[in-house]
Amino acid sequence: MTKKPLTWCVQCNVLALFSHLDQAPEYHAEGGQWKVVERDDQVAFMHAHRGHHLEELYPIEGSFISSQDYAEPTKVSYFEVTNGRQRFVVKKVRKSVLDTQRYELIPGKLRLIPSEPSIDCPALQEELTREFARHMSSAKIDRFVQDLAEAVSCLNPRKLKRAPFESHNPSTWYFILDQRILGRILRSSSPSFTEREVKLLQEFFRRNYGDPGFMATAKVAFQIEKVGDDEKTQVSPA
Repeated sequence: MTKKPLTWCVQCNVLALFSHLDQAPEYHAEGGQWKVVERDDQVAFMHAHRGHHLEELYPIEGSFISSQDYAEPTKVSYFEVTNGRQRFVVKKVRKSVLDTQRYELIPGKLRLIPSEPSIDCPALQEELTREFARHMSSAKIDRFVQDLAEAVSCLNPRKLKRAPFESHNPSTWYFILDQRILGRILRSSSPSFTEREVKLLQEFFRRNYGDPGFMATAKVAFQIEKVGDDEKTQVSPA
């Protein structure tokens, strides 16, 4: 998400985000030849809104959300901005790689709503089987993964520790399964595991602490809560 402020013409309710690309020339084919058209979007914007009330709106860190990957150039995304007094939601749209970014200002704030956490059971089962086939029966491995998946689904995602990295998609959150959580799950399953097996599982997760494949994840929907209005629009990631 950009850290540069957007310029808002309050009178016209129009937003613009300026960059060095605003002065890049355009090329048009005319009569079999290319014609260079000089442009400066910032100068054009300032001229069009001369004498109007302009404000700078600063993006709020950590508020960016979209159902599509960060790397996807054509998408709809949302983030919050502030002028120091009010908070707004910006809807950013780009329908084609040939189009410029379009911005729409929505009074209100974003409320992010994570789903119940889950784990990648097939991937975890495969890795545990590969590592512990000589030490643990497949039935015990399956039982542990099922117990872990059930326990993780009951956790409150807002109380879990977020991973120290962003996923490729802003609507997917990763959570670290710390030793406290794993210890509780192993204790509840202790009649099924020997002391050696418990230690092997604890050591496995300790070694793979930062591996996204063995973390819990949640999909994130969001609501736009309009200020001074009970209206809420909920959007779920595709």
